[in-house]
Amino acid sequence: MADPKPITLSAPAGTDSTSSDASLSKEQFPAEAFAGQWFLVRSTMGMWQTHKDTSITYTLSTPLPDLVYTDSKAFRATSASSDKAPTVIDGISTLQASENGLQFRWRGSGFLLRLATSTWQILGYDIEEGWFVTFFDKTLFTSAGLDIYTRKPGSVSPERLAEIIKAAQALEGDAGKFAEGFFEVKHGD
Repeated sequence: MADPKPITLSAPAGTDSTSSDASLSKEQFPAEAFAGQWFLVRSTMGMWQTHKDTSITYTLSTPLPDLVYTDSKAFRATSASSDKAPTVIDGISTLQASENGLQFRWRGSGFLLRLATSTWQILGYDIEEGWFVTFFDKTLFTSAGLDIYTRKPGSVSPERLAEIIKAAQALEGDAGKFAEGFFEVKHGD
């Protein structure tokens, strides 16, 4: 078996910088392969400590170059049984016109949630291995932080997840500091 590819993550792009990783350009991003369901397996956002079975499903609405996904985030309280219907938050993630990597603007769907917005970006991914890392900015309701998603809980080995976390901790600035606070997001009972 071949050694796994090195983990490559880029620091969150600011308004003055561009990502040095070509895979984070919209020209190379596999927009169709990215669509589908992903499971949140590690996070630095405190609210996920009291929730489980957290997933997000991206549906490609508008292809590149004007990339738009509709997305649906589903989760349950940790005290809820797995047969209880999850809470679902729907939104739209639109790729921003920027040379700073894969930055998206999320807006909630529905009467109340349409007022909620956030900015997030992909710091690295491996579609074949089935993982990606995001940075999300602070909002009125949440602090800034990082998330790690996989195609299925347990589909990426604990050793590989540790490598991804180590790569995130090596990022400069706040992202590296946030990565020190990764915790496991529960799935199942």
